[in-house]
Amino acid sequence: FLYFIVFLKQKTSNKKTLSDEMGCPRISYVRRMHYATRSNQVRKIRTPGNRLKFQKVTKRSQGPHTPWVLGHKRIAGTKALNHFDNRTSSTHAKSTSRAYGGVLSADQVRDRIIRAFLVEEQRIARRMDLDKKHYKKLKVRRQNKDKKKKAKTAAVARKAGVSKVPGLVKKAAPAKTSNKKGGKTAAPAKAPVGAKIVSKK
Repeated sequence: FLYFIVFLKQKTSNKKTLSDEMGCPRISYVRRMHYATRSNQVRKIRTPGNRLKFQKVTKRSQGPHTPWVLGHKRIAGTKALNHFDNRTSSTHAKSTSRAYGGVLSADQVRDRIIRAFLVEEQRIARRMDLDKKHYKKLKVRRQNKDKKKKAKTAAVARKAGVSKVPGLVKKAAPAKTSNKKGGKTAAPAKAPVGAKIVSKK
């Protein structure tokens, strides 16, 4: 009987477990999802009881980025929060205190400001150029209109037989007569309109 007990002890001591036969212990998922997807990443850890176990690795959030058409760069000064924390956190953590804070970067905002000033200056220069051309066109039109008016007046005067037209010929300066007393010249007396000039004999 004692011999039989010793034989059983030797047999149980030589027995190998499944993990010893495989060379490494089997590890199973702790949660119910058993697919190696991007949202179900795990890592191996050693527990204080010297057992291997899977630990869930949460996905890292990328945080706010600029639009794809503008380079998709990370916006500095903002926190990389997941959608749960992003919904409950304050605006201070999700944006910066400037124009287009949580949407565009500082360089992109500066480029937009410079582009706006350049476009405005270009628009003002184009408008000034158009005003100069319009003023020059009006000046030429006014000069042509004056020339036509003077030519029309001269034609009417020639048709009426008038040699001197008041608007076209300059008036001659009146002749200065000497005064006996002071020696200063006095302007001749003008006859009223419609009066006949009688020559003195």
